[in-house]
Amino acid sequence: MGLFKSKTFPLLRRVKKFFTDPLFFVSKIFSRRSHATLFTNNNDLDKKLVYSLSQSKIPNFSQLKHLKKTLNKGESWLINFLIFFIILNLAWMGFNFSKNRLRVAPIFGGQYTEGLIGNPARINPLYASLNDVDKDISRLIYSSLFRYNESGELVKDLVEDYQISADEKTYTLKIRNNANWHQGEKVTVNDVVFTFEAIKNLAYNSPMRASFVGVEISRIDEQTVAFTLSEKYAPFLDLLTFGIMPESVWGQIAPESASLAASNLKPIGSGPYQFKSLAKDKSGNIKNYVLSANKNYYGQKPYLKEIVFKFYADSAEALNALNENNIEGLGALTRENKDSLITRNSLNFYKLNLPRLKAVFFNQDKNTLLKDIKVRQALSFATPRQEIIDKVMSGDARPVYGPILDNNFAYNAGLEKYDLDLARAVSLLESAGLKKETVTEEEINSFKIRQEAATTSKEVLTAEEKKKIELGAGDWLYRETAAVKNKAGKEIVPAVKNHLIIKLTIIDAEEDVKIAELIQKNWEKIGVKTNIIKVPVKEIQTSAVKPKSYEALLFTEMVGNDPDSYVFWHSTQAGVDGLNLSNYKNEEVDKLLEEGRLTSNRDKRIIDYKKFQELLNNDTPAVFLFSSYYTYVQNKKIKGFAVKSIAVPSDRFSGVSAWYMKMGQRLEW
Repeated sequence: MGLFKSKTFPLLRRVKKFFTDPLFFVSKIFSRRSHATLFTNNNDLDKKLVYSLSQSKIPNFSQLKHLKKTLNKGESWLINFLIFFIILNLAWMGFNFSKNRLRVAPIFGGQYTEGLIGNPARINPLYASLNDVDKDISRLIYSSLFRYNESGELVKDLVEDYQISADEKTYTLKIRNNANWHQGEKVTVNDVVFTFEAIKNLAYNSPMRASFVGVEISRIDEQTVAFTLSEKYAPFLDLLTFGIMPESVWGQIAPESASLAASNLKPIGSGPYQFKSLAKDKSGNIKNYVLSANKNYYGQKPYLKEIVFKFYADSAEALNALNENNIEGLGALTRENKDSLITRNSLNFYKLNLPRLKAVFFNQDKNTLLKDIKVRQALSFATPRQEIIDKVMSGDARPVYGPILDNNFAYNAGLEKYDLDLARAVSLLESAGLKKETVTEEEINSFKIRQEAATTSKEVLTAEEKKKIELGAGDWLYRETAAVKNKAGKEIVPAVKNHLIIKLTIIDAEEDVKIAELIQKNWEKIGVKTNIIKVPVKEIQTSAVKPKSYEALLFTEMVGNDPDSYVFWHSTQAGVDGLNLSNYKNEEVDKLLEEGRLTSNRDKRIIDYKKFQELLNNDTPAVFLFSSYYTYVQNKKIKGFAVKSIAVPSDRFSGVSAWYMKMGQRLEW
């Protein structure tokens, strides 16, 4: 028996009757109000009358509101309960829907303000590398063929796909077809060709020109371009991270006038942000520069509505602006500046890996004792690497044990680590034939008295006595050359003591001075006399680095993201003007460096560079110390920063589209 046929459910039968034949209830309502028996006895007449008023069988609101007049008290209560139950279920369904489908997520909006030291001059890919401010802003405005992601890996940007020829000399690139310039025009292969030809054009005088000697470009079709190299070069794609410029804008400007064009300060690019406005002070200096989000960007659309840059003369001025909340971010924060911050609790400090390393480079040509591998290894074991990181760098650096950093794909983790071990250092020096000589204060004082008296008498100091005055009191190492005797056995050339004295050349800066003093202290513990030679930073290149006039040099190298180390360690780069700071020469290393940069086969490169690191580590032409972090500071209200490694400081903007300040609900299916 059906539910609606049951005599125990009169209410349900009546509700069914209402929805299947609403005219019946209308007639019932009408009959009650008029007390006429005509309608109650003749349903057909009821229907005819109602149909004359409304042709629809579906009750409208004015009819529904009379439903309760046909129900008794119990039936009304049950109907209300059912309505409440339905509403409760709808609410529960809505809650589950919002829980499962609505997400609190970043939304568009907000303005981020960052302080930069210096002023913009030419926000133009041709010249941006000459000015850090220009490079920072260019990174946001211009797209490039390839770019570095948040992990410091090279990834495609304007390039959709690419192929490398069998001889590894031709790189064919397919350009994406959904990239547009900020003014709306489409980015084309012609723009890529124009930009590259401008870099190579002498009239533009771009500093990037030297990187592309022997490289030619050709247009294949509307979406394809090819680069042809005269010689194989594995890291070539890393060179294609320069911004692409619109031919429609720059093609109208004479190359000789490009550096002075107005478009240098009001650029048009295809990147995630576009130029909006700039403001100048009374002297004509730009005081702030505003970028707005490019809503038509082909990549992830930016969340931040605007990015504003404010410019300061020096780090102290920029730090003051951060303390006063005039800016919300600041790059390249030094340890000294970090200690001066008064708003530290409201800031995030990001330590970014930067491909640079600091080391002590030994120039064997200037000190014969440094030619002994055991001496160089002993000096490495006597260098307090971790103490330098802890005390001088305040922990803002990671230890380095070779020429390739530990976040590089070709890093050799199996290298012997020359961590501090004074006992082993002493043992190596002894096995190198070095002897110890003790010089006392009494000896030195007596030599000085005799030297002063030498102005009034004929008595003078011997070369050995003068050397002891130079050494000072302590236990010093020396290697003695044998005396030369004639056939009769008479000594015609006396034995000479060659003391292990090292002149350590450094930049005259607080950080380098502190590092050198710790090195000096430890080297002298094992008997190596160390003299620190301070050179002003403006003179270090001309007076020390280029002429290779030092015995040992404390210096920082920017090694790059690719493991290619040719310019730093190949024998052809030794000598005057070369970047081989140790004048290091090893034929096997030369071969590995040559092969490593000529093949694009990643596995082969890893094998070559791991072997190179092993050989260099054994020869110890330098003591590798540390790689300092690039510290980037932002207010905590800026979310979404995820960069870990950068190739250059401007790469801190690698994931800028994911930065946000506002949150809201978003529907997800």
